[in-house]
Amino acid sequence: MFRNYLDKIERDEDVRKNLIELRKLLKIEPGSAAWQRDRQRCLSLMLKLLKHEDAKVRKNAALILGEMGCQDALDALFYAYECEEKLFVKSAYLTAMSQLDYRTYLNAFRERMEELMQMEMTPENQKHLNEELKLLRDMLLIVEKPVKHTFTGYSVPSEMILLTSPGMEQLTIGVMPRNVRDAAKAMRGGVRILAERPGELFGIRTVKGFMFRFCANPLKATDYQAVAAAIYSAGLTDYLKKRHEGDGPFYFRIDLRTKLVLNEKSQYVKRLGAELERLSGHHLQNSASNYECELRITENKQGQYSVYLILHTIADSRFSYRRNAIATSMHPVKAAEVVSIVSEYLADDADVLDPFCGTATLLIERYRKKKAAHLYGVDIFGEAIDGARENASLANVPSYFINKDFAEFSHSYTFDEVLTELPAGSDKMTPDVLMILYKNFVRKLNQWMTPGGYAIVVTTEKEYLLSLAARSGYLKAEKEWALSGKKTQYVVVLRYRG
Repeated sequence: MFRNYLDKIERDEDVRKNLIELRKLLKIEPGSAAWQRDRQRCLSLMLKLLKHEDAKVRKNAALILGEMGCQDALDALFYAYECEEKLFVKSAYLTAMSQLDYRTYLNAFRERMEELMQMEMTPENQKHLNEELKLLRDMLLIVEKPVKHTFTGYSVPSEMILLTSPGMEQLTIGVMPRNVRDAAKAMRGGVRILAERPGELFGIRTVKGFMFRFCANPLKATDYQAVAAAIYSAGLTDYLKKRHEGDGPFYFRIDLRTKLVLNEKSQYVKRLGAELERLSGHHLQNSASNYECELRITENKQGQYSVYLILHTIADSRFSYRRNAIATSMHPVKAAEVVSIVSEYLADDADVLDPFCGTATLLIERYRKKKAAHLYGVDIFGEAIDGARENASLANVPSYFINKDFAEFSHSYTFDEVLTELPAGSDKMTPDVLMILYKNFVRKLNQWMTPGGYAIVVTTEKEYLLSLAARSGYLKAEKEWALSGKKTQYVVVLRYRG
């Protein structure tokens, strides 16, 4: 097939169509023996086609050279790029060179980018110039990582939304500094507040993220040009500068949450990003991979857009101890939520056991909430135990970890609390296996626990756990809460009567 297409192209038979078919074949079989045999022939032919009179032939020839990874073609591609008059083809040369080692031409790319930023855009050239500009920027950023700005806005008054899981709003307000609680208002999935000193809030452990509200009202006009104009007029550039140190442009991305279908959304984001760049004189630059701030645009029930700013320049050190994690590890914010929900059942100086401890996130957050006398973690996976030891050491949390199956673990004294997340169903953890595990867990509670103590369990199988507890004769259900998330989980508190 490869030779057949090459033969037709050499005979000048329907060149454009055969190049397209050749590209399809290259994507399906990129490293096949047939390609390797005809690689040099294909390279020579594509280099000749870079001078073809048909612009679309030049475009496809360039793309094939890039997809083949032909480093020998770099100089020819760059020369063709500089000579090309058709704007839509120039981007193809850049796409091809982006798959090669193009560092030789960084200065030339930088000069071209500066030239593009000064050019007047018209409805006719806007699409292709923006595409070329984006490719150049992405290529430069891959090699020359931008110097990030430093966040300094810890004491700059800001209207903010603290993102939380649904149901965690009031608990989050409850742990705020006393001087700001009265100004906080709960909303579904977050807390709105005008913070005089935002830095006071960054340490709250149940917060999933921080959004800054710099556009006062929802935007009624939702076409990309009107939205870009409204965002720029709201003073986005000055807002960022007031809260940061450092020179250079601010790199941003756009998170658009609207009813638009995927293709429409993608086009809208590209156009909106390009328009913001233009309005700001390129002090704002759109980058999907090297961004330091994020514009989150959400559509409300009335079809209006609300615009928020997320700053990735804010250093989050709340969970810096968490150097190790495994696939089943609990997210630290979720662990903080769990211990906040059940805080009334946590005792100071308690002896605490987690028989499915993983890398110890839940135990560490338990200790951060209230000091414990002794913390014990048990897990059957040695990798998890190694990670737990390091995490606990980094968190400065005194604890003991044992690599053992929970069903085989016993101890010389009993525990005031058993705090754990039980495994969920999976390919390996079939319903039958899960039922046996739950039965063994409930049976072991009778060996591990001190009378009057509490088992605090995160589970996907609430009803089954409660039925086992009721039949045990030594466990009494105290309270339960539903957790938000992709899979329905519950926190169940069981009192051990002995």
